[in-house]
This record gives sequence, C-alpha cells and structure tokens, in this order.
Amino acid sequence: IGPSHGRMCLDAPKAVKELPDCLTWQQISAACKEGRQLMVISNEVYDVAAWVQKHPGGKVLLTYVGEDATDSVRAFHRDEQQMAKYLSPLRVATLAKQVPGAPLHEVVASRDAALEKDFRNLRTKLQEAGLFKANPWFYMAMLAHVIVLELAGWAVLKYFGSAWLPYCLALALLVVAQAQAGWLQHDLGHLSVFKSRELNLFCHRFVIIHLKAASSAWWNYRHYLHHAKPNIAEADPDINMPYVFMLGEKMAEHWAKKQKLGTAGGPMPYNKQHIYWWALGPPLLLPVYFHYENLRYVIGNAVFGGSGMWKDSYNTSKYMAKGRIFFWEEVVWMASFFVRWHYMYGPLLGGVGGWVVFYMTVRTVESHWFVWVTQMSHLSMSIGKYADVPCHDWASLQVNATCNVEGGVFNDWFTGHLNYQIEHHLFPTMPRHNYSTVAPLVKDLFARHGREKDYISKTLLSAFGDVVSSLERYGQAWQHAYHEVG
Repeated sequence: IGPSHGRMCLDAPKAVKELPDCLTWQQISAACKEGRQLMVISNEVYDVAAWVQKHPGGKVLLTYVGEDATDSVRAFHRDEQQMAKYLSPLRVATLAKQVPGAPLHEVVASRDAALEKDFRNLRTKLQEAGLFKANPWFYMAMLAHVIVLELAGWAVLKYFGSAWLPYCLALALLVVAQAQAGWLQHDLGHLSVFKSRELNLFCHRFVIIHLKAASSAWWNYRHYLHHAKPNIAEADPDINMPYVFMLGEKMAEHWAKKQKLGTAGGPMPYNKQHIYWWALGPPLLLPVYFHYENLRYVIGNAVFGGSGMWKDSYNTSKYMAKGRIFFWEEVVWMASFFVRWHYMYGPLLGGVGGWVVFYMTVRTVESHWFVWVTQMSHLSMSIGKYADVPCHDWASLQVNATCNVEGGVFNDWFTGHLNYQIEHHLFPTMPRHNYSTVAPLVKDLFARHGREKDYISKTLLSAFGDVVSSLERYGQAWQHAYHEVG
C-alpha cells in the first residue's frame, strides 16, 4: 500500500519477487501495492511479513508498511540493540539516496525533514542524559499509595459499617485507588518502569487485571494502535465511534454524506452530541462499554480464537499458540480480581449483590475522571484521515493530535502526568516523572522550526471545556453536511 492510505496489510504475499539490493521509495511503494510488507528503518528496508505473526506487539507494526518507521519503532522499543537483532534477518535492501533535482516521493515530501532530524538528535541527547531511566522509588510510591487507598476503603467499611457516610468515604477512596492504578498500569504497559520487557508486562498484568479487572492484551491492542497514528481514522480505535459520537469536522461531513446516500447508519442527533455527552460519555464508558469490550476481547480470543474487533492486532500465531493459553491466562487473572472483591467486600456489604453494586458505582464515578483526563488532550485536536494530515514525520504527527495541560503537583497527580501528552506521545517509553524536565526542550524544538503554535498548552479547566465545545463544533459540521448541503 502507499503510505497515505495508512491501512494494515494483514496477509503475507503468496509469491515473493526478488528485490534489488537498493530500493527507491517508488519501488518500495510498488512492492507494497503487490502485497509486500516493507518498511524503512534507519535507511534500511525490511520485509516484516514473516515477523508479524511472532511480533510481541502483534500487527500494530503493519501500521507503517510502506513508510519510514524509524521513529515509531524507536518510540515503542526500549532496547535498541535487541530490536536490531530481531530486525537483522528481515532486512531485504538499502534505501536509495535521493537523486538531486528529482521529484520527491510522497513519503519524503510529507515529512518535515529539518524537524525530523532535530527531533532525532533531541531523543539521542535525552537518552544520553538518562531521562529514559525510571526512578524505582517513584513507582514504588505510586503502587504503595494505590494499595494503601484500597485498604483504607476496606477498613472504613470494616470498622465503621456501611451507613451512607462511611459508604461514601470508602467509595471515594476506592475511586482514587482505581484511577491511580489506571495511570500506573499505563506506565507499565508502555514498558517505562523496568528495563525488562517481561517484568513490565508481568507487572502490567498484575495492576491492570488483578487490581482493575481489565485485560492487558486488550489495552495493548487499543493503546498501541492509538499511539502509532493518533486521531487518524484509519488507525486509531479511540476515535472510531460513529454510532454514538461524531469526531472531527471532516469525518463528520464525510459520514453525513454517506448517511444521505444510505451507505452508513447512525441514529444519533449528532448536532446535540455535546448535550447527550453528559449522559452517554463520562458516566458509561468504563461501567458499560469497557466491560463489554474487555469480555468480548478476552473471551472471544480464548474461546473462539478471535474477538472480531476492529484491527485486532493480537490474533497472531504467537498469542493463539498452545490452545490460546495467553488469553486463558488473562481470564484467570481477571477472575482473581472478582474473587478478591467478593471476599473483601462481600461480608461487609451483604453479599454478592452488595459488592457488585459498590463495584459498579466505583466504576461509574471513576469513569468521569478517566474520560475527562484522557479526552482533554486529544478530542479538540485535529481528527481525520491520514492523507489530510500535512506532515507525516513522527514529531509532526504526534503534536498534530495532542496538546498539553499545565503542570503542577495536583495536575501531575490527578492526570498521571498525562497533562504532558505531547512529550508522552513523542517518547512513550519515557518514565512520566521526567516529562516536566523534557517539556521545555520539546517546546523549544518546535519553536526553532517556526512551529511554536503547534505546541499547545492549556489550563485544566479550559482543556475540559474544549472537549464539550469540540463536540458541538463537530456536531454542527455534521448537521450542515446532512441537512443543508445538497
């Protein structure tokens, strides 16, 4: 496929043609259109068709087939030496140098070359400065305060009973514990806590499944696709919800035209989505939609060998091997959460019904916290198709879809440092406690290239307000296209 399409090639070609030792971008694009799964990393060309079924991250790497994946590959992998070892047998050619005076291929033309070069230099300097190394005491404190908060919630019910006042206090403590566990699992899922990938993923399972009852594989599938090409319709599952919300002005117009032609559904009055958002967005995402997705994903893959979910990147031979044991392990981990809650809270709340109501109430309140924090940095930014994004280099792609919220002790804690969303998207494996140090350097990077307006930082409340105003703007774009345009 050509780079502007941004879709995934899922099947290896049936017949593999010999390739020359040196390939131009034109030749790479032509080979991809014929079914090859080629990508460029540090000016070397790799065919990942044979690797995708074994790749620990699943099929997310196919998001960059036909493109320069240098910065995306570096962003997602901590150990570059280990990465080079796995890449070596996949190398098929070297990227040909650009001929002076020749027209630029779209892959090259769609990148801010000067910014890209400086960004790579900045990343190297940050690595040399040790800013990709985690402070173990920080993460021990994060885990400890999650556990202390949960035990405090249990103790309130244990020693003060379940009258409305201790019930509400325990509820508040559990909501904070669950929200903060959510930020901690995010760090582990991004491999930013330990040097060992295996240790990160084991601890990720412990926090996200045992402490939060969500699937690690499901989170990785959704979140890595989101990071690969944020706010891109062809790649990011977080923005594909047209049957409830219409996101992005161009996407809203496109969907409205399809509805008028009868080729798309959607029963919602999207011009009112900024109003029904209050009922269908924050209150329902975690207690309803995420429960449904988690169960569908884990049970579907474990029992049926597939979830049927959009761009499921984990239905590969690596994860389906040995009777799909990987997903059955997730089922067991998830069961451990509910067994724990049953024995901790059941005796204090009158049995199964009592603790289930308590659990769902915690999830509903937590959902408001989660939704506002996760949407404040993305929903008001550019949303659309890959071809509509002016620059496809890593730094431009990430800053185009993200904005920051001002730092500070409360904001950093409340958002799990996701208020530094630009830095997080540029360097997803960087420990979050280093974002405040890196932020001025990133801001200066864009300023030096005349793009200081791309680096957006807001107050917490204005970022929340922009979520609602953006929904209204997208709804108006849909209404105009659906009702007024012939």
